[in-house]
Amino acid sequence: MTVSELIRTQRATRQYTGEPVSDEAIRTILQAGRRAQSSKNTQPWQFIVVRDHETLQKLAECGKYAAHVPHAAFVIALVTSVEDGFDLGQAAAYLQIAAWELGIGSCITSMHESAKAKEVLGIPQELDFSTVLAFGYPKPEEQARPARKNGRKPLDEVVRWEHW
Repeated sequence: MTVSELIRTQRATRQYTGEPVSDEAIRTILQAGRRAQSSKNTQPWQFIVVRDHETLQKLAECGKYAAHVPHAAFVIALVTSVEDGFDLGQAAAYLQIAAWELGIGSCITSMHESAKAKEVLGIPQELDFSTVLAFGYPKPEEQARPARKNGRKPLDEVVRWEHW
């Protein structure tokens, strides 16, 4: 698939088959995230891969919309050393697109109770952590689900040229 096709077809996946994802595939995904661009090449991120079901369950309790997390094959916790998580957005996108190229779905998930989530993973308080990416092979019905009727907004609705 081309990058354009990956971007066009990738969508949030919240239902997983339960099939484990190989260490090789996880490393491929992590390599993509590691290669993301960052401001002044500071690379202010750390990634924590979590596969343990009990830990995934505890993380799910830290987010309002995280019920899918315990069913994922693994999650990647996005941790940063800076308050502004701007660079994490770049890393998250690279991680998700690399996963989709391998047929692995993903869903970005907020940890609304950040302090509790830090405690679950043993993350030092001075670091910022509020997001996990859940990954897994999509259930067939998830893949077959038709796109929403409203789909994406047309380009002309979201783009202005030169000024407002």
